Amino acid sequence: MSDESQRNSVFNAAANSKVYHAQLNDIGKYTPEKLGHLQRGGIRSGAGRTEAQTQQMLDKIPPSQRADVDGQSAAAKVKEYLADKDASHITPHSKGGSSHSNNIKWESKTTNRARGGQQMTQQEQKRIDVKAGIDNLSGALKAGLEAAPKGAIVGAITTAPFSMLRNALRVVRGEISTQDAALETAKETAIGGGVGATTAFTVTTVAAACPPVAMALTAISPVLLAAGGAGMVYEFFKILNDHKQQVKEYYESLTQHDLKYIQDIENELLYEHSKNLEFLNEAQALNAEITNRPLESGVEGALKRYLESSAIAKSLGATPVGNRQLPGSQKSLPSA
Repeated sequence: MSDESQRNSVFNAAANSKVYHAQLNDIGKYTPEKLGHLQRGGIRSGAGRTEAQTQQMLDKIPPSQRADVDGQSAAAKVKEYLADKDASHITPHSKGGSSHSNNIKWESKTTNRARGGQQMTQQEQKRIDVKAGIDNLSGALKAGLEAAPKGAIVGAITTAPFSMLRNALRVVRGEISTQDAALETAKETAIGGGVGATTAFTVTTVAAACPPVAMALTAISPVLLAAGGAGMVYEFFKILNDHKQQVKEYYESLTQHDLKYIQDIENELLYEHSKNLEFLNEAQALNAEITNRPLESGVEGALKRYLESSAIAKSLGATPVGNRQLPGSQKSLPSA
C-alpha cells in the first residue's frame, strides 16, 4: 500500500466520521418529555431552571452518553441515559441545599431514594464521578466500534481503485503475473480498510468523549474531505507518471543491453580476425622460407622438398596433394 493511499484513507475516514452532541433544541424537538427532566429535575416546587441552567444540567451527562451522528439519535441517547436517573442533591433541600447544577449529580434512582434526606458523602460523590467517567469511556468506545465498519468501507473504497490500477500496470510491464496482481490488490485493499477502520474508531472515540474535539472535527471535515479528494487525484497522476518513467527506464536499459551484446560480438569477430591474420602471416613466412631455400638437384632433392611441404601442410591443417609412390616400385629410394 502506497503512502498516498494510506494518507487518503485517513483523510476520508476522518472526514466521514460524524459525532454530534445533543443540544437543548434537539431534546425539545425529539424527546420533549426529557426536557422537563432537565428543567425541573431535583426541584420540588417553584419555577424551573433557566435555559442556561438547563444546559448545565445537560452538560452534566457524560459527553459520550449524549453523542451520536445527528440531533435525533443524540437526543435518544440522552433519553436512554436519564431513564433510570434522578437529579440527586449533594446537600439536600432539608439542609439548605439549592437546586443549582453545582449541587446536583445524576445518580441512579434506587441509590438516590435510598439515601433519603442525608448529606451525600465525599465517597459517594467520588463514586458517582468515577461511574460517570466509566460511562463516558464505555460510550465513547461503543461509538468508535460502531463507526469502524463505515471507516473500513471508506478506506477500502479509497484504496481499491488505485491499487488495481497500480498492479495492472505492473502486469503490463511484466513485473508480476495476473494472479499476483489480484492477490496484491486484495491485500492492499484490506490494509486500506484497516487504516480507515482504525482512523474512524480513534477519531470517533475521542470526539464522542470530548465535545471540543467533535466541534473541531465538524469544522475541519470539509477540509479533510477536500484534502482526501485532492490526494486521490494526485495519486492517480503519480501512478501514471511512475509507470511512464519505469517504462522509459526499461527500454533504455534494454537498448544498453542490446548495444553491449552487439559490442561483444564485434569484439569476438575482431579477435578471430586477428588470429586469422596471425595464422596467415605465419603461413606467408613459411612459404617465403621454402620458396627462398636453395633447390637441390635430382630425385633426392625433389623428395626432400616434397616431404617438407607435406609436413608444413599438415601443420596448417591441410591435406597434402599428390602424395603417392612412384609407379611400378614399392621400394624406397636409396639414401645418398
